[in-house]
Amino acid sequence: MNLLHHLLVTEQLRERIGMPGGTRGQMLLGAIAPDAHTEDPSVCRPDLHLTGNLVEGVLRLMDGCPGAEGRCEAFAVAVIAHLVADEITRPPRYRLPDYAPTGLIAPEDAPDRVEAACIVDITALRRALIMTRSHCPLGPLPAAATGRKRWQLLQRWPLSADLRRAVLVEPLATVVAECADETLARLYGSREGAALLGACYPR
Repeated sequence: MNLLHHLLVTEQLRERIGMPGGTRGQMLLGAIAPDAHTEDPSVCRPDLHLTGNLVEGVLRLMDGCPGAEGRCEAFAVAVIAHLVADEITRPPRYRLPDYAPTGLIAPEDAPDRVEAACIVDITALRRALIMTRSHCPLGPLPAAATGRKRWQLLQRWPLSADLRRAVLVEPLATVVAECADETLARLYGSREGAALLGACYPR
């Protein structure tokens, strides 16, 4: 899974359970946060890439974070999704076709008879990443490090391109759906995880 793929898993998860639109930006930042260790020399990859019970582990890392309006709860859900996706796709279980090395292609570039799994709103992803303030720390990782990490992603295709929409192709589409489903199963499998999801919705 690369940074772009983690965004796709989080978008699938958010849409699957109808998360409020206001959570989108924090979820996208949470989706890249575990890899933001590269932005802070005092934080190592193992500090954020947990093993074992991922829901409990992430909640421990997030302990003490401000949860105003469900923003950090949504961030935590996406962090869990990132770790679940890493766990179940390592080693890689799929090979992307030559015409779609990232798993996304511009709609006009789709070969004949290629089935598109869904359309990804590139404009909305880009806008949410740029406009959302990073304010949720992740254990030893300060919030500002996640804010810096997003620019690495924004400089890559397709977010760097003049592209409004992209087509998510197989087999990545199936893997993204599996990662989102497994994240939900882990969250609903514990009282704490279900409560975390519930806290993301406005009261």
